[in-house]
Amino acid sequence: METARSVFCSVRAIDWQAEASSRDEEGRPVPGVLPDFVVLVNPAQPGQEPFRTAVRTFEAPNG
Repeated sequence: METARSVFCSVRAIDWQAEASSRDEEGRPVPGVLPDFVVLVNPAQPGQEPFRTAVRTFEAPNG
């Protein structure tokens, strides 16, 4: 049985629209295109103290 442990998470935004072959003629994503973001979850290492304790949000560009 696995026990709880600390993890280190990071989120990376990906600009898949910058990839020329990511869209079809009508501007829709093609099958297999990169995701909008990737979440990496790894076991925490010594010295990786919590560095963010609050969530910051922003207004969406379209409202």
